[in-house]
Order: sequence, then C-alpha cells, then structure tokens
Amino acid sequence: MAYKTTPRRSPASLPTLLAAAIILALGTVATTRAQEAPAAGESTKHAVDIPAQSLPRALAALSSQTRLQVIYSDEAPYAIQAPALKGNYSDTEALDHLLQGSGLRWKQVGPGVVTLEKATDSPKGDVVTGTLSVESSTPRGQATGEARDRQGYDAVYDNDFSSVYKGRQEIERYRGSNPADLLKGMVNVYSGDARNSGALDPNIRGIEGPGRVPVLIDGTQQAITVWRGYNGANNRAYIDPSLIGGIQVLKGPTTARDVDGGIGGAVVVKTLDVDDVLQPGHTVGLDIKAEGANNSTSPRFPSLLTGQDYRNVPGFPGTASGPVGTLPNSPYSDPTLRQRVRDDAQTLSMGDRAYRVAFAAKEGDFDYLAAYAYRKRGNYFSGKNDAGYYTQQGLAAGSNNIIRQLGNAYQPGDEVPNTSSEMQSWMGKITWHISPDQSLQLGARDTLSRYGEIMPSRIFLSGVQDIGAIQWPESKVDAKAYNLEYRWNPDSPWLDLHANAWTTRTASHTYSAGGFPNYAQGLADPIIRNTALANAQNNRVGLTLSNRMQFGDRVDFTVGGNWQHEKLSSSAVWNGTFDGWRQFPRAGRRQEYDIHFDVQWRPTDALTLDGGMRYSGYKAHDDFLAAQIRAGKGDYFNSTVYDKRTLSYQTIENTPDKFVESLRPGLVESGLAGQDLQDVLDSLRQSMEGQTYNFDNTVDWKPDANGRYHRADDICVNGFLSSVKNLAPGTSCGIGLQSVAPTIVKATAKTQRGHGWAPWFSASYQFTANSRAYVRYAQAYRFPSLFESTIGFSASINPLNDLKPEHAYTWEVGYIHDLRDLFGLETEHRADVKIDWFSNITRDVIERNTYLQFTNIDKKVIRGLELQGRFDNGRFFTDFGVAKTLTDKACDESTAIQLDPARGRVPNCMNYGFVSSYLLTQATPKFSANLTLGARFFNKALEVGTRTVYYRGYSNPQLDRYVGQGTIGGYGLNVPYTWGTIVTYDAYADYKLRNGMTFELAGTNLGNRYYVDPLTRSLMPAPGRTLRLSVNARF
Repeated sequence: MAYKTTPRRSPASLPTLLAAAIILALGTVATTRAQEAPAAGESTKHAVDIPAQSLPRALAALSSQTRLQVIYSDEAPYAIQAPALKGNYSDTEALDHLLQGSGLRWKQVGPGVVTLEKATDSPKGDVVTGTLSVESSTPRGQATGEARDRQGYDAVYDNDFSSVYKGRQEIERYRGSNPADLLKGMVNVYSGDARNSGALDPNIRGIEGPGRVPVLIDGTQQAITVWRGYNGANNRAYIDPSLIGGIQVLKGPTTARDVDGGIGGAVVVKTLDVDDVLQPGHTVGLDIKAEGANNSTSPRFPSLLTGQDYRNVPGFPGTASGPVGTLPNSPYSDPTLRQRVRDDAQTLSMGDRAYRVAFAAKEGDFDYLAAYAYRKRGNYFSGKNDAGYYTQQGLAAGSNNIIRQLGNAYQPGDEVPNTSSEMQSWMGKITWHISPDQSLQLGARDTLSRYGEIMPSRIFLSGVQDIGAIQWPESKVDAKAYNLEYRWNPDSPWLDLHANAWTTRTASHTYSAGGFPNYAQGLADPIIRNTALANAQNNRVGLTLSNRMQFGDRVDFTVGGNWQHEKLSSSAVWNGTFDGWRQFPRAGRRQEYDIHFDVQWRPTDALTLDGGMRYSGYKAHDDFLAAQIRAGKGDYFNSTVYDKRTLSYQTIENTPDKFVESLRPGLVESGLAGQDLQDVLDSLRQSMEGQTYNFDNTVDWKPDANGRYHRADDICVNGFLSSVKNLAPGTSCGIGLQSVAPTIVKATAKTQRGHGWAPWFSASYQFTANSRAYVRYAQAYRFPSLFESTIGFSASINPLNDLKPEHAYTWEVGYIHDLRDLFGLETEHRADVKIDWFSNITRDVIERNTYLQFTNIDKKVIRGLELQGRFDNGRFFTDFGVAKTLTDKACDESTAIQLDPARGRVPNCMNYGFVSSYLLTQATPKFSANLTLGARFFNKALEVGTRTVYYRGYSNPQLDRYVGQGTIGGYGLNVPYTWGTIVTYDAYADYKLRNGMTFELAGTNLGNRYYVDPLTRSLMPAPGRTLRLSVNARF
C-alpha cells in the first residue's frame, strides 16, 4: 500500500496525521511499540450510531463519535461499503465492525491513532489488529458509485498534477442540450463546435485535436475526425451522458496509471457500475430515471429529392421558377431545405424527453449490470436577451463580421435548425471475482445517435439573411465498444497487475461529405442525388497493461504499455472526379504503441520524487490512395511542385544592356541564333541608347532543404533594396511562383513512421500538515493522426516533406492548501484551495498551411494560471474555478513571411494561430470563471444550488490589425467565429425521499442569454433558458 506523505482524506486531524506519518516511518520500531501498547480507548465505551454508507464516511463518523483517529492511503477504502452500527462500543470494537468484509485491518501507531493496511495472515502474537476477507463490487482499488465520485473530487487537491472532476449527480443535473455541455463549468476545459457535432471535441488549456486530448471511456477510444470543409475538422467522441458515472479531466501530458493520454491531457470517463444502482446493503436493485425538459420543438426535416429531375421541382436552382442566376450544381438556395422556424418556445412543452432503466445484482462471485437509456430532443430555441454583440448593423461585408450579424438571421428566441438529437444506448457489465485479490470484468455498450448537422460553409455561403431557416436531414452514428479488464493484486510487493483489452466499432453516416442533400449536375445529368452524406467505418483494437512493484515503504516502480490499431474505411464509391462537391473518402490504417516506466521515491515524509520515461512510436498507411494507384488512377493525385518563388523590383536604367539581355531568352526560343540573333540584339540596343527606363529585376527566393522560407533570404525585407542605388522611387516587391521546370511529384502511398523517447519528473514537498507544493516537468510526443496521414480536400498530406511528430515540453508549478483548520471543520468536511501555473511549448506542431496541406510549424506556446477551491461544511458548500491565459501564440517564420513576403509585416508569432490554420479556431477565452453555491436542509434531504459560468469575450487585436489593413490575403478560410462576453446562470433543487426516490428541478441559462459558445466552427447560437424536471427511483 503506497501512502501519501499526508493522507488528506482520512478522518483524522492534520496534526495527528503528521505525527502518525512520522511514527510510520520508524518501521519496525513503531510496530514493536504498537504490540506492547494497549489499544486506544479499549476500555471506554461510546454511544455509536453510524448508518450504512461508504467506508470513508463511516470512518469519519467514527472519529467524530469516539475521537479515534484513523489514517489510510488515498486508495484503500474508497470502493468499500461499511455496515450500519448502533450501540455502546469501544472505539476498537466499533472499528472492527466497520471493517468487516473490507479486506483491511487496523494497526495502532500512537495513542488514539491507528492506520489501515491490507489484511494478511497474521503471525501469532500480533495484537491490536483486525482482519477479515474482502468482498468488493469491483476490482480492488477501483472505486465505484458514491466512493468513485468522492475520490474523484478529492483527487483534484490530492494529486501532484492538475485535474478537474464531475460526478454522476452533477453530470445528470447539468446534462444540457448537447454532449458538449458535459464539460461546461470545468475550469479551462471546453468543447469545439458544441452545437453542430453531436459529440465531444475536448479542448484543454487551448490544446485540441486528434491525439492531443483523447477521450477514454472505460479505457476504450473511438473518436473519429470529421472534416468540416474549409472550417477545419472536429475530433468527435460520441458519448451518451445517461451512461456516465464520472468524468475526470487530466491536464497536460499525464503519467496517471492506465491512462493513454495526449500532449494536452485526457478526458477519462467511467460508465455506470453496480454500486450506482444498488442501495447500501442490497444485492439486487433497480434504478429508474425519467425526465423531461422544455425549450425544444420537433424539427421539420426536408424531403430528399433523390431520383427526381430537378427541372420538375418548382423553385429549384437552375429552373425558370428558381432564383435568378442560380445553378443546380451549386444549389445553395434550394427552397426545399428552407423551413419556417418557430418562435413560440413553450415553458411546459417537454419536447426533450429521456429515461433510463438499470438493473444490478451481486450473486456469489459475480456482479451483473444491465442498463438501457433513451433520449429524444427537438431543435432548441436560442436565448432572447443580451444579443447586442450578435445583432450589429452596418458592418462592412466580410467573413470576419458574419458572427456579429448572426442574430439578424437566427433571431433571438427562435428555433435553431439542425440542433435536434435522438439517442438510445444499451450497456452491460459482468464482473467475476475469481478470488479476493483477483477479478475479471467484461463490458459492452452500444449507442445509436441521430443528430442535426450541417456543413458550416452551407450556412455562411447561403446569404446572411437566410441562414437561420436552413434545415438538413439528421446524421446517424452507431458506436459500439467492448472491453475485458483483468486485475490481480495479491499480497505481494511485486504484483499489482492491471490489463484491459478493448475494441470499438463506429459506423457513421454524417452530413460532412462537402456536397448538398439535393444536387444535380445540370442538363446533361438532371437527376438529383444526395452528395452531402459521408459514410465511414472506424474500427479500433487496443491493449493497456501495467504492473506496480514496491521496494520497501519508500519506493514504487510501475511499468506499463499501450498498443492501439485503427482502421478507417468507407463504402462510398469514388469515380475519379469530384462528384457534386463530394470529396473523396479517407481510408487508412494506423498503429501506435508505447512502453513506459515510473519510479516514485519518498526519501522523507515530506518529500516525494517521481520520474520516468516513455518510448512511443507509430506507423500509418493511406489505403485509399494505394487503391487508386493500383486502379491506375494515381496520376489524379500527383502534385505540381514549385522549387522556388520569385521576387522582383524596379530600377532606373540609362543604358540598354539590361533590357536587351532580358529579351535574349525569348528570341532564342523563337528560333533566332547566330548572327541573326546578334543583329536583332544590336538593333534593339541602338534604338535604346540614351533612353532612361524602369527595369523589372527578378531574384529567386529559394527555401531551405526542409522546404522552409526565411526572412534573411527575402530581398524585400532583408535590407537588400536599400543598397540598390538606382532603385526606382516608390518601387515595391513583386511576388510570384516559378520553377525552372515544373516538377510533378508522383503520388505514392508509403507507410509513414515515427518514434521517440520522452521523460518526465516531478517533486512534491509538504511544508506543513495543511500545505504542499509541487513542480512537474514532462515531455510527450503526438504522432500524426490517421486524418493527417491520408489525402483529402482542403486538408491533405504534403508530397515533399514527411510530417514530424509533435514534441511537447511542459512545466507546471502548483500549491495546495487545506483550510479545514482555518474554518474549524470536521475531517469529513472539505475546504481546499489550489493554484497552479503552467507552460506548454509544443515543437513541430502539425498544422494546415496556406496551400491547404499539413505541415509542421515551429512551435505553439501556451502559458496560464488556474485557481480552484471548494468549501463544504455539510450544510453550505461552494466550488469555484478561475483560469487566466497569459500567452497563446503560434510561431513560424516560414508561414509568416509567406503571408506578406513583399513587406514582411506579419510577425513570426501570431496570437492563437495564422490565418486559414486549424489552430486559429481553437482559441479559448483569455479569462474564464465558474462558481457553484449551495445548501442542504432537512437532514440533507433537500439540496439547492446555483452555478455561474463566465467567459470573457473574444479579443485578437493583432489579427484585426493585419486583416483589417489587408496585410494578409485569403482570410476566408476557417475564420474564427468570435463571441461576446458570456455569463450564464444555472440552478437546481433536489429532494430525496426516504423510500429511495429523488425529485429534481434544474434550470440552465436562466437569464435566457443569446450567445455563441467559444470554439464554435458553425454559425449557431446556444440554447436559451431550459427547465428540466426529473424523478429517480431506486428499488
């Protein structure tokens, strides 16, 4: 059992904990004295009244009623339920009863102080201990139910790294309208394109994307990257909130056990388990939940016209009755996709309905869980108030101003098309407790999701005054997952084994192909087809292994590894040409692996040192491109490469030499040679004698061996022109592309590979029983994803330069303080504060360049501060989080100088990212805060609370300056959709009956604010005021 320097969640006073830790460090001396000393309070009887509950809470109650202090590690008792106890007992008698069936025993380490340890066969003569067999609903050390959530919330302040947690009650209370709402209120955590994806796309501290922030659901991964046209891409993880038990967000490269994280962190999701269903002391149980919410209406889906002749469809583009100047192969104004939106949101509409039924049982050595969940919600209504930022008038035309006029199209309070959803899920788990220290769990789940979706470009290119009426059909995703988890933790310092084998199967039919639901080529082919629907099958297989060994009481050694194989395919047929704007489907295979070790050393009771290394690698192959090459269509994917650019400037010349010689190549090409050529040149020279003229000089500007351009080689900005004495007044550089002989690079489907070592180190020091600080350094690699390793329109592979893996270098410094002594709280209460500074510098960031190809840019730098705190005295409670971004910039000299080569006004580092890039639309609020306040009444039967979330409005003066002055061209691709200041208010009231029933009324966005979520890539406002009523019964 690995003890913390000061176990913070034990029911003991902090001075006593510190003293006990010192005594424990004495090893055999302490044990000997413990054997000779009488048990604390053995002869004194106490009136004890402790209900059945989790063991940590039972121990806290025991401490307050008997004054016996119990210390334990943060792992030992969380997954264990203690029986009820009432009567007159000595403190040790009471402790013996509470530990029955726990697999733990107690040992006295001082007067009135005991510690818990794993039960083993005791040598004769050992006294002052209690030992019994273990019975747990899950593998040992893996907390579930209420214990899982308690441990998750405590871990925010117990761990020497940054995290944030949301438990089952909070998830279901504020489930919101979309899965992305699960992350709302988690400090410095966001989701990209929250309203137009039906999934999570996590962003942690400004880092987002495939492989950067994976979502792990019971250890499995099934995220799929979905192309969003010119507006970037979403890394979508489809998830049903009704099946979630808890969410832990780990920030930064994580070394947490069994977590295959990324350079930005990880979102670790635990689904419901047996203890979420069973009432304390029961072996069979049923959990039924039903809920309804307002603020939604049934969508009116369009009729697809597939198979019809567009000339027979009244009003269709290209027909006599259609809009003037429109064509059937660009049907942005398709009238069949326009619907009259509703503006009559009804308070009691209950257009959002959901229910869940879960069954659990414990029978012998087996635990069983089965759950079914269903939810159906129509299009939601936006808020009505504070819409000024989005209803501005008289703005100049431009893609950067569209969001500021959004409210003129999506009227405040109106229905928002393409926001409906329908989800049904099944889940089952079987756990076999092979022995008291060994278990095997099989899990399976299937989520079928239908949700509104529309390509972002099909909104903003349809006309600002009309975009709020476009309704597309729903997308469909079927996500299946299976995992087999094995744990073995015998009474041996050499073995604490975890293994998890898993597979996911995700079939998607999403409206993300790039075309239109109703498309016709024209008179030559007038039949309408659906070219907007994309089909994809994403299959993954993975394995996670780890084993922890102990070398005495001071050193832990953990070794582990992860392996994952991913295959992406599609049943869509590509005919060798762009088909109705539909882009060719991506298909490929990818494999990634890592092996790692971690050593934790506790040289003193106050100091903990932790360090390790990770070796990781990958390989990826483009199956679609390989198939096209085999079919003889590879030339379609060949690339024309320019080996240099040209820079030109004008000089004043008074001799004809430069002008005449500049004509020589053209004359030679026309066939002149020898004396005939010389005669023509002499004649030209004679005609120009004595004349003054402006001459265009051309200089080659070549990249380096890695294809990168530099300011030092750009004559327009490196000072060269100032040395030209006869420079023409007012001259400016001209820029062009040139190749001595245009190079055609043949398309090849080679396997891409990469690997690397990454170290980490951390140190934690306990200043006092209440305070500690830590410093943490970690490196991590992020290898190109399958999306970045395959060809595709507007986001494709570079034919000349292979992508390098991203390499992150991160620092974090944190300070944590336990404030319970300050407020005079009991040990079962909570009062903590944590502040941390973080720095993430990622080199060789994979990014889309101005040629719409993936490349590596120099670096991305993000630094910031976070503050978290909580208080809970049993009656009143609060929780808050504050995040401040100090720096968020992307740096790359080659990109910057190519954006403005003639004058070099674009700096090497730009806030968030460069124009047209993916990073630019991953900007997070520079300042955000959330605050929860609440109270409990009537012996905790009634709980009421509020939540306030604040986001500072988007601001990027640097980008405005360069775009507004026309410095940067091509600013129409992946424009960041800004947001105004956002403040939302949520509240709830929860009442628990003694018969196991709970009623809850919750409201979100109570101010009915009109706003757009940060990181949105689609022109869609967020939901307005929504009230939700739920009832939950446990039998």
